[in-house]
Amino acid sequence: MDPRSNPYNPGAGLRPFALTGRDDDIEAVEVLADRATRGLMSRSMVFSGLRGVGKTVLLNELAGRTQQRNWFTVQIEADRSHPERFARSLAVEFINGARSQRRWFSKRNEQVRDALRTITSFQISLGLDGFRFDIDLDRSSARANTGDLYIDLADLATSVGVAASESGIGVALFIDEMQDLTAEQMSAVCRSCHLAAQRHLPWFVIGGGLPNLPKALAEAESYAERLFEYRTIDRLGDEAARSALVLPTAAADVVWANDACEFALSESGGYPYFIQQFGKSTWDAAIGPSTISLDDATFGIAEGQQQLDHGFYASRWERATPTERRFLEAMAPDDGASSASSDVAGRLGKSLSSLGPARASLINKGIVYSPEHGSIAFTVPGMADFVRRRARAERP
Repeated sequence: MDPRSNPYNPGAGLRPFALTGRDDDIEAVEVLADRATRGLMSRSMVFSGLRGVGKTVLLNELAGRTQQRNWFTVQIEADRSHPERFARSLAVEFINGARSQRRWFSKRNEQVRDALRTITSFQISLGLDGFRFDIDLDRSSARANTGDLYIDLADLATSVGVAASESGIGVALFIDEMQDLTAEQMSAVCRSCHLAAQRHLPWFVIGGGLPNLPKALAEAESYAERLFEYRTIDRLGDEAARSALVLPTAAADVVWANDACEFALSESGGYPYFIQQFGKSTWDAAIGPSTISLDDATFGIAEGQQQLDHGFYASRWERATPTERRFLEAMAPDDGASSASSDVAGRLGKSLSSLGPARASLINKGIVYSPEHGSIAFTVPGMADFVRRRARAERP
C-alpha cells in the first residue's frame, strides 16, 4: 500500500489517528477544569507508566484542551542531564503563556499587571533576555526574583493564579518526564500546588513520568500524596487496542483480516507505541488494495520488530557500558517483571553493594527504575526480550 497515505504515527509524542482507551483520564481533567470554573478546587494530577504507553500524547491532548478553554497553559519537559534548564524553561513558557492571554492586555487590571510583573521579574532574575511586557517594574515590590525556585515558583502560582481567577480561567502547568526533576525542583512544584490550594487559586500541575514518579514526589515532600491525584497509564484494554489498530485503516476503506488483526494485537501486547509501529510497517508491507492479510501482518510485524530493535531498544542499550549491559542481562530472566536486586547480584556472582554504581547509572540514564526498595525494573516494555536477543548476537 502507498506509504504516503499510511495512517499510523509511531514516534515520541505523535498523536495517533485514534486516541483510544484514555477517555477516563481526559474526562478527569475536564472535570477538574469545570470545577475550577465554578470556583471549586481539585487536586493536581500525575500520570505515570512505562515508556510507550502514550503519556506524552495524553499530556499534549490535555494541554490542547485547556488551551481551547483559553486557560493559561504552560508545557515543559524535565531534563535530568540539564536540571538547570527547568527554571529557564518555566520563564520562557510563562512569557509565552501570558502573551496568549489577549484579554489581559485589553483589561490590564491590577491583578493582571501584578502577574505580568512577577513573570517578567522571574525572567530577569535568571538573566534571560527576550520579550518584555510593557509595564513598569518596581524592583522594590517585584516578586519571583530571589533565584530560589522554592520561593519563586510559589510567587508565580500566587500572582498568576489570582489573575487567572479574576479572568474566570485557570492555570495548567504540564510537566513531562517529571521524574527527572531534582528533589529540590519537585519540592518547589509541590509547594506551589500546596500554596495555591490554600489560597483557593486555580493553579494545577499535570505531570507525566515513569512509574517511580509518585515515590519520588513523596520523598521530595511528605504531603505530596495528598496534593495529587495519581493515575496509572498502562497498556490498552482489548477493545481500545483493537480500535487503535483498525480505525485508522477503516477511514481509508482498508480492513484487517481477523487473523491478521489478532496476530498484530497479540504481538503488540496492547502497548500504543507498538500498535503504531506494527500498524505502520504492516501497511507498508501489504500487497492487497483493500485488505491486510495474515501474510502482510507476519512480514510487516517482523519488519516493525527490527525497527524497534534498531531504534526504540538499541538507543538504550548503546548508552549502557559493558558492566551495565551485564546488569541488564542479569535482569532479563525475569521477563520484564521487577527483579530483586539480590537476585541480580546472585546471577552476576557479585555482592549487592558492588552493583550500586551500575544500578544508579542505569537509573540516571532512564533505562531502569526502582519500583520499590530492593527491586529494579526496565522502563521499556519488551526490553528483557531485546536484551536476550542482543546478548546472544554479541556473544562470541
